[in-house]
Amino acid sequence: MNLPANFPLKKVIITVVSVVIVIALIITGVTVAVNGKAANATVDVEQVSNISTQYWGDQSSTYGNATSDFVQELYPDKEKAISKIFVKEGDTVKIGDTLLQYDTTKLQLKVESKELEEKKKKYELEQAEKELTKLQNTAPYVEPVIPEPEPEPTPTPVPESQAELYTEITEHSKPFKGAGTEKDPYVFLCTEDAVLTKGFLLKLLGVTDPRATPTPTPTPTPTPSAEPTAQPSEVPTAAPQPMVTPEPTAEPTTAPTEAPTPAPPIEPTEAPTVSGMAWFKQMTFTKTNETGGESVPTPEPDFTLPDGPFVARFEVHEQDNENLPLVKGWQMDGDKISAGFFNEVISEPDDIQMPDLSYADPGISYDTGGSMYTAEELQQMIADKKQQIQDLKLNVKQAAHDLEKAKLDLENATIKSTVNGVVKSLTDLDTAMSTSSPFLVVSGGDGFYITASLNESLLGKVHVGDTVMASSWENGQMYEAEIVQISDFPNDNSNYYYDGSSNPNSSTYQFTARIADADGLKNGMGLDITLQAASDNASNAIYLFKAYIRSDDGGKYVLKVGDDNRVHKTYIKTGKTIYNQYLEIKSDTLTEEDYVAFPYGTSAMDGAKANGMEENTDENDGIDARGLDA
Repeated sequence: MNLPANFPLKKVIITVVSVVIVIALIITGVTVAVNGKAANATVDVEQVSNISTQYWGDQSSTYGNATSDFVQELYPDKEKAISKIFVKEGDTVKIGDTLLQYDTTKLQLKVESKELEEKKKKYELEQAEKELTKLQNTAPYVEPVIPEPEPEPTPTPVPESQAELYTEITEHSKPFKGAGTEKDPYVFLCTEDAVLTKGFLLKLLGVTDPRATPTPTPTPTPTPSAEPTAQPSEVPTAAPQPMVTPEPTAEPTTAPTEAPTPAPPIEPTEAPTVSGMAWFKQMTFTKTNETGGESVPTPEPDFTLPDGPFVARFEVHEQDNENLPLVKGWQMDGDKISAGFFNEVISEPDDIQMPDLSYADPGISYDTGGSMYTAEELQQMIADKKQQIQDLKLNVKQAAHDLEKAKLDLENATIKSTVNGVVKSLTDLDTAMSTSSPFLVVSGGDGFYITASLNESLLGKVHVGDTVMASSWENGQMYEAEIVQISDFPNDNSNYYYDGSSNPNSSTYQFTARIADADGLKNGMGLDITLQAASDNASNAIYLFKAYIRSDDGGKYVLKVGDDNRVHKTYIKTGKTIYNQYLEIKSDTLTEEDYVAFPYGTSAMDGAKANGMEENTDENDGIDARGLDA
């Protein structure tokens, strides 16, 4: 920008500097204000142990009955082979004594078979999911848009022929173009049966007809006299004769010479006409018209070809019009005594034109470059594949359950007594299998037992030796019982109460628990039973109250108290939710001893001072934040 010489440049510089300083002061002020607000803000904090819980596994409720005469019965199993029986009928046994041993070889093969089956089901599920992804990424078939055929162009009117059409080409035929050279020959428009005359061929070759008759010179009629003297007449000489010089005499005397008889004129011979290539084999001529008597004078022609040699071309066109396509033709060069036949050569176009599909055969399928499924077909295929995946997931779960059961059978290959009692009966396996009766029965005579049922989903999570809690409706007391047996076979019916957390369509398995302290129990008394299923996670995992967890673009975070006694945004990794209000903390950034602030409200900001830590520690005199003795 050009400024006048007297423009106050100093004032402009001062103004710009002042604006920059003002902006810097505003930014600094805002930053200081925000930091000052955070520095002066105070937020209440809570210890993690006060707002979190631990998870020991899922609980399941069922219903059972107390019995004082418990009987342990063992039924034959076709899939298990007994290798050894350690007791006989009438033996007294205690809880934990070995009764028999199954062959582990067959059980191990069963485990391996179930492992292969599980892998197969997982592979089928994986392939189905890949096929679903492929279907979801497949573009539907789109019917190609066939353009409307362009209307046929109006034919360009063909100009009328300006050339003369010849059936006989003579030396007086006029070409419609050309200069007679090799590059620009004379061009004649002909019919297919056109002929060439002798006169034209001689012109073409540049040859004079040796048999041509010269034009006679008229002789004056002599006057008769007394002694007529014969005048010599002109006699055409065919060839020059040598001259003989006579010897001189004293008195030369002229002797009358006899006039020779004139030779008859040469009559032209008749020649047949020729067409096509025949001229090349035999040069012929057309017939000369003759009339008797006196000759008829021939009118002078309008055009005569120049003397050759020259080059001529003879063309046959459609509809005898030189403006229409060439049918055939030939060319003659009088200098080379040759003829060349030719046809028009159509040059290939630079760009290859695609065929017009509007006239294509409807029975031929054309490649469209995409899939051959319509949008509706793809939607149906995707829905079917999703249903197949759901079925395969159930198959995978079933295979995993069968594998777990096979492993339990292998682990429990050694059968031990679950009661203190006597071996009441021991029969052979064939008899027991034919009568569907137990082959080994141990009758207990002391203590109380609980007989109840558990859902198949708890197999592998509830084990022999686990403790269950039972409560009586009649006396209101709680009883602790130890599981001593879980059946290998599902119940015939599921007339057992459970809390509804399991699938009601799944199978149930009977289990037996022994009550050590059975004070107040009666035979047949009904009991509510609570089962505690083992958790897959570590028991020391932290499950934080969800209200203390917030998220932004960076992920989930908590306002955790740092070493400077101020809260700071700390990002965490989370897992599953339990009881609908606690979220698992999977990262190591948070422990039960840490303090966090409620992340909502005007004072909940990064850098705020923590308030409440002293009350939860020093001022409680040995009582921690949960109200328990330290």
